[in-house]
Amino acid sequence: MNDILTYLAAKYDPAAIIVYGSFADGSSNLFSDFDALLITAGGERKHDDSFVDCTQLDVFVHPVSDFQGDYDPAEYVQVYDGQILLDRDNVAATLLEKVARYLDERAGKTREELALNVSWCEKMLRRAERADAEGSYRRHWLLTDSLEIYTEVRGWHYLGPKKALRQMEKKDKGAYALYEKALCENDYSSLAAWIEHIRSRFEKKGKRK
Repeated sequence: MNDILTYLAAKYDPAAIIVYGSFADGSSNLFSDFDALLITAGGERKHDDSFVDCTQLDVFVHPVSDFQGDYDPAEYVQVYDGQILLDRDNVAATLLEKVARYLDERAGKTREELALNVSWCEKMLRRAERADAEGSYRRHWLLTDSLEIYTEVRGWHYLGPKKALRQMEKKDKGAYALYEKALCENDYSSLAAWIEHIRSRFEKKGKRK
């Protein structure tokens, strides 16, 4: 990571750096990219996807003016639980505080809304049973959208698939095993077991209230 930081410092002279994703939580591997938000004194917004030391960057560069006055923290939820590596004027710390507050205050879905989402999963599952192109399409669609629905049922913040999967692996290993099997085997029975787990979690959540 030192070579990456040297490159970023030389090219952008950042006032703040927030690293998030696998390089922030220690789970990076040979296939990981380097996720970061850089805040600079001036200039325009940029995205840097260069390769540095065989690692591809996914770095968003923003001028400090983007964080002066009122701004919407919802645009920066990806940095939630990120690591601050540089913060000359406390801009990065303030941003992380605003993002955390926004997520904590954001209203979760009502039980009725969650019930509709779980029912949608079950409806899609029935349609995915078809042995044709449409059935296959709906199976992939369900696999993708059900991950966010699962996190909402659990009452977790959904911050993208990578973080959702890591959170699931830590907090619900049974769910992780079911979802991984449904993804990898891509058959109807594995998908049905995953959707049944979501239904079960939803019903348990209702009984606790």
